[in-house]
Formats: sequence, structure tokens, C-alpha cells
Amino acid sequence: MPRIIKVILVIGFATLAGCSDNNASNDTEQTMASVEERANDIIGNNAYLYYKNYDEAIDFYHNKMGFKNVFEFPGFAMILQFSPTTFITVVNDDGSGRGMHSADEPKTIAIALLTDQVDGWYEYAVSQDMAVRNPPKPLGDSPHNGFLVTDPGGYILEFEYFAPHAENVNFMPLLDPMENMYVDPDQGSPRPADLGFKAGIYWLYHSDREGIEKFYTDAFGFEKIVVQPFSDIFTSSATGFIGLVDGNGPGIHSATHDKAVNVGFMTSNAQAWWDHLKTVEGFTFRHDELYHENDSNGVNLIDIVIGYDPENYFIEIDQFLDNEANKAIREALGQ
Repeated sequence: MPRIIKVILVIGFATLAGCSDNNASNDTEQTMASVEERANDIIGNNAYLYYKNYDEAIDFYHNKMGFKNVFEFPGFAMILQFSPTTFITVVNDDGSGRGMHSADEPKTIAIALLTDQVDGWYEYAVSQDMAVRNPPKPLGDSPHNGFLVTDPGGYILEFEYFAPHAENVNFMPLLDPMENMYVDPDQGSPRPADLGFKAGIYWLYHSDREGIEKFYTDAFGFEKIVVQPFSDIFTSSATGFIGLVDGNGPGIHSATHDKAVNVGFMTSNAQAWWDHLKTVEGFTFRHDELYHENDSNGVNLIDIVIGYDPENYFIEIDQFLDNEANKAIREALGQ
């Protein structure tokens, strides 16, 4: 197992068995305890996505998808939660240059929404006229199945179920105990109350698969838990995972230099991450010091590390500070 970095991550905006099988039960408990220890270092996963039509994107994620609004810069960005430690941030590319990316850049990310209810989600997606791609096929002896949806800005969502299978032998002990997150009944979403998500995978596409896996292992202490033909899945937060994909292979995307996404991590100690990443080969800082995101009154809301991985994915590590404006996001993160 790679070493685990004793520092922590949050979201940010930088300018955005049976009861008698005692051994099996103990093994599962020990496995989850190990994951929770790692999750104390990275307490959330996030992806910042950029849209020309901000209102349409908010309607899709907050209303139709039923994701929970846990933080907002009104009119500019909203953080939306879909599982206990996984989030998507909708950013308004309004031409002001306030955001880090343009919605015109390649959408070189796919986000897997992990669920045991693929068929129910498919029926709901169709009922809401979502742009469905690749309807679900019978599972058979496959390690997973699901379907794809293209969101209003062109980003790909993968509604995915992972099954007990030899390929998932290290994944299932983590997934099985996870609880679904359901829609808030006070939110007014048409999403059925019994449809939930339990975790998320943020798929990233690189040209140098071997080199990038070493980078994320060295930089963040990620542990590889699933090996697939053209991609591997790594631990991150308690219900968030990073998928590193061969961008030269047959995946959804090819590797690109520019990409309309920030890969976000949430922490409770941004300064510790800054100090650590100074020692990591391949990480490039965007600023000369820790960045501070303030509200309109000059109050510091978020401490942020901003930089790049070796293939130009923007990486944002955010610590939401203890003040009233951050109450909902901190509660969502268990702080």
C-alpha cells in the first residue's frame, strides 16, 4: 500500500455475510476502517464544470438530478452534492474571465455516479428527456453495467453499477457498506425519493498512464483498487474515487492539453497540502502562495491550493473555513 499523506482536502472556488461468518465480518470492518483513515486526509471530491448557460445547468443538476446545493456564489458558481463525499460545481462562463476555464474547451472528464438502481435511474432519465447515450444492457458476467447521459453543457455522466466480480474484488468491500444519498424532500425535485447515489468516480484522461499513476500515488497517497484494460480506479475520499484512463485508448475521451474542468479535493488543512506538494515532482503551482477566496465584504471563506498535474489538469485543493457562510458545506463534509 502506498504511503498515506497526513494532510487534508475540501472543495473550492479559486476564482473560482452471514452473522456466523465472524472472520468475513471483521475483515470488512477493518477494510472500511482503513478507508475512513484515508478519508480523514481527503474529505471530499469535486469537479468544477463550466457552462455558457448557467441557469440551464443549475436546473439540470439541482432540479432534475436532485443534487443538493451546499454552497453558492450567486450567479457565478454552485457546489452540488450527490453522495456523502462527492460533489459537482457548476461554474458560469459568462465571459467575464472570472472562472479558470472556458466552456469552449474540451470536456475531458467523465463522472460516474455509482448506484445499485441503474434501471430505475434509466427510467427516470428517459422521463426527464435527458440526453441518454448507450442504454443499459443486461449485466451478464460483466463487472459493471450502466448508461451514459450528456449534460446540457456536453459533459458525460455515467450511471454505473459495480457487481461482485473478480475484477472488483478490492472494490466491493468498500462499496457494499456505503449508504445511498437520496434527494432532499424539501428541494422540490421530481427525482423519485427512492433513487440514490452511493459514490462517484472522476475519470481523468492522460497520455502517459504509467507516469500519471505514479504522480497521483506520490502526490496524494492514492491506492489502486481496480485494474481495468484501459483504466484503473484509485481511492480518494470515503465515497469518492479517481479513475485514471489511458487517453490513447478506446475510452469516452482522448487526452487533451486543455480541458474545461478543475479536479477538486476538499480538506481541512490547505496549508499542509501546499507544504507537501512543494516536495512533489510534477506538480506545478499556479500561485506563489496559498490563495484566499473572499466574500464581497473581504471575509476569507476558502483557503486554496491551485496547480496542475503533469498533463495540465487544474487541481484545486480547498479548505472551507469555519464561518457562517460555509455552514452547509462544512456540515456536508462532516465538519
